[in-house]
Amino acid sequence: MNITDKICRACGKLRLTAYDNEGRELWQDSGNNLIVQTGYEALADCLAGNTDATLSHVEIGPRGDTPVLSDTAITDPVRIYTEITSRGAEGVRLDFTIGYTIANGMPIREFGIITKDGRLFSRRVRAAIEKTDAMTIVGQWDITF
Repeated sequence: MNITDKICRACGKLRLTAYDNEGRELWQDSGNNLIVQTGYEALADCLAGNTDATLSHVEIGPRGDTPVLSDTAITDPVRIYTEITSRGAEGVRLDFTIGYTIANGMPIREFGIITKDGRLFSRRVRAAIEKTDAMTIVGQWDITF
């Protein structure tokens, strides 16, 4: 039996809010992600005590194809500093900001959570964000069990 066949599955939701350089809200977006096979494997390793399997950061990239369980990486990734907080039995929250100077000119389509040992945990794809230096994006990514 494959670990992703279990009845109890982890799931995630990514919320994004974009602001202009004067702090005015431009738009909001929210959507579910896919926890990929390597993510479930990392979760099992983490429960077995492997601290390298814990969540580390968010990466963004330009690839826009539909997420599938076999995804293993973000294309041409840009690493985003991420603060991770436990939400107890509910799961974890990852807070991050794609600042004014980060990924300008990149059509941001994909978002991924990466473990300390470099495994893709989950992936979300959306319509391209044409990032400029007049925009910052604040994200909250909740993973629930």
